[in-house]
Amino acid sequence: MSSTDTASDRPTITQYTDPMCTWCWGSEPIIRRLRTVLGDQIRIRYVMGGLVEDFDEFYDPVNDIAEPSDVAPHWIEASEHHGMPVDVTIFETDPAQSTYPASRAFTAARQQGAELAHRYLRRLREAYITQVRNVNDREEQVKLADAVGLDVDAFTTALDNGTAQAAFEDDLSRTRDAGVRSFPTYHIDGPAGEQRASGFTSFEELLTALMSVDPTLERSSLPPIRRFIAEYGPVATREVAEVYELDDGKARQALESLVDDGTIRRESRGNGFFWHSNDRGEN
Repeated sequence: MSSTDTASDRPTITQYTDPMCTWCWGSEPIIRRLRTVLGDQIRIRYVMGGLVEDFDEFYDPVNDIAEPSDVAPHWIEASEHHGMPVDVTIFETDPAQSTYPASRAFTAARQQGAELAHRYLRRLREAYITQVRNVNDREEQVKLADAVGLDVDAFTTALDNGTAQAAFEDDLSRTRDAGVRSFPTYHIDGPAGEQRASGFTSFEELLTALMSVDPTLERSSLPPIRRFIAEYGPVATREVAEVYELDDGKARQALESLVDDGTIRRESRGNGFFWHSNDRGEN
């Protein structure tokens, strides 16, 4: 039996994360590249780390953040580094006072399976960081749940009956026990051992860690860009650049050519662009 024949034998990369963390958002292109080149040879898991329980009692001395409005310049600076779009208008209109409600929404979604939960986490990130939507609001959480195909009744029940809260508290406990001090932090384990990486981590570093815990992993050939967008869309320019090893300018050129032939469409958000497939509906 090969190492990919059963789920328990596959190497797993666990990201300790938060829906509103800009560096976790900036890691989306890297995670999508791992998914694209390694496919179902690996598992990806997310543990909610609880970035901000209440801004009234929060202070980040490294970035001098004491209230939501302080986050805006941090987002802009981080975006210049990781390349993913941000829209800081949210801090003028409806900033989140805590990251906990959105985290609980994810743990409610996770009860319906990993794949749907991963889609939901992606939409939580997108909505808050690029679409000026406060995903702590129940209405927004339900809209996103419906959009990704979750059973909305089961989702809201999990939020209301305490099971999502219990799962979130378990995630917080796991985060504390793991000694996580920054987001994202990665724990990588497989048949040949364990590895750990903290902070914004490159694809090459994560791939090396995965290969060290399972040397049998094989990289797959890349699909055409239009197929990548159809599967994952909407995608940001940086995601295409990361997956296809292009600089942002060349990625933009390739994407514009697909706009010209009607395969995809472009959407401006914040300080960047997203690209939608015209081939099929997107979650």
